[in-house]
Amino acid sequence: MTDQEKPSQDSTASPHKGARVTRTFNLANGDVETEVIADWLDIYDKDEPKARLFHTAYLASDPEPDRPIVFLVNGGPGASSVFLHFACAGPVAVARNSDGRFDTTQRTLSTEQSSWLAFADLVFIDPIGTGFSHLIPSSTKEDSEKKKPEADDKNPYWAVQKDLDTLGQFMRRFLREHKLWTRPLYFAGESYGGFRACRMARLLNNAYGLGMAGIVSISPIWQFRDASDSELSTSQWVNLLPTYAAIAHHHGIGRYFSSDTPMDDVLQEAERFSLEDYAPVLVSGALMADEKRQSLLSQVADLIGLNVDVVSKAGGRIPIHDYGRMVRQEHGEIVDLYDGSQSTLDPFPHRTNNELAIERSLFPDMHVFQTALNQWYFEELGVETPLEYTILNMEAFKNWKNDEKQFDLFELTASVDDFRAGMTLNTSMRTMIVHGRYDMVTPYFASKRILNQSNLVDSVQDRISERLYSGGHMFYSWPDVNAEFAKDVQSFIE
Repeated sequence: MTDQEKPSQDSTASPHKGARVTRTFNLANGDVETEVIADWLDIYDKDEPKARLFHTAYLASDPEPDRPIVFLVNGGPGASSVFLHFACAGPVAVARNSDGRFDTTQRTLSTEQSSWLAFADLVFIDPIGTGFSHLIPSSTKEDSEKKKPEADDKNPYWAVQKDLDTLGQFMRRFLREHKLWTRPLYFAGESYGGFRACRMARLLNNAYGLGMAGIVSISPIWQFRDASDSELSTSQWVNLLPTYAAIAHHHGIGRYFSSDTPMDDVLQEAERFSLEDYAPVLVSGALMADEKRQSLLSQVADLIGLNVDVVSKAGGRIPIHDYGRMVRQEHGEIVDLYDGSQSTLDPFPHRTNNELAIERSLFPDMHVFQTALNQWYFEELGVETPLEYTILNMEAFKNWKNDEKQFDLFELTASVDDFRAGMTLNTSMRTMIVHGRYDMVTPYFASKRILNQSNLVDSVQDRISERLYSGGHMFYSWPDVNAEFAKDVQSFIE
């Protein structure tokens, strides 16, 4: 590879220096000469720059006039774009084993053969407070002496609508700066980024004049009210049951199906059971005749592979932390909540409440990404900044606000209305919704149910495609699944 370095366009006096290099990536479909841009753009509020958003763009050096451009963002909220960047769509990636686990013995980046760069230009976005994105310090002595805004629960960018507007402003400014107005525009987001994508379906067209060609919603959450796992809720439990059934079947602990039952058949029956048999148990409680209720709860236990007494005592509602602990408890292992096909050793196998152990086991290989991004930005590209790259900002996650609500008690943010409006009004926009079957955090059945409950007209429904892959929340961590996903995205875009 040869790099031709160019000066950054960042003209402001700053300790941060972006980078531009020209690099050729040897992808599966051929070589792609690319301008790589790692830099900041100012975000304005009332005509004053208030924040600087870091992004990494990969733009083909000699593109066709209609080459698509995809803006990508992860979730959290509070997550940088590192996962989609270095494990999914970007042209450089961390090492993964065939079973989807990150290879901690390999500390160097390699070319991602399944990169979306083969068919589209890419822009990875780090929301404010993640990556190298940050607030601009105040010029006044009084304000500059205050503690860092990134650690303040009043950070204005840690809010639903403000975050969406920031992304819209960034996209418009990026397109203007790089003269890319005529390109087909796509937005891809994972998890809370999938929520963002569905909201962007309407916002980008109406508020920012960006006619989107399509969105890719990856492992999305749609309605936060549906994610409640209380003893009185229904939706989340109905959404989870098919995922639990898939996990139980994968680990060989389910009793409802024979071991050789194809997974597609398992999911089809689990979906039917969840809607027709399980939901009435949850809604009725003790109003259902006891004999019938116990019979159905026994079937639930068989379906998800747990002891019937445990399921019955819980009224059929098994939280994901409990399920993750119980699936392989006899082996001294915890099942990954983000990918129930994966498990890791339980550091506290004899404790009855192991939620803390589960939380700490979710991202055991985060250092792999930290090493990768430091190598890429500082060694390969030559970015200069005193900041540390923030992969996950838990302060942002804990302090995220709903700045759209009118009544604190009653409103939880949702994306369905904006998605429906955006898809209906923009008659050329298409949507691809994708999930991993073993994901307990954002179960695939939630998307399937919502799409079938939304009363979408045929002309809108025809522009929506759904895919379900093996793997979990980050199903793309499995190399063969990521290759399949990339082909599906290419077909969707082209």
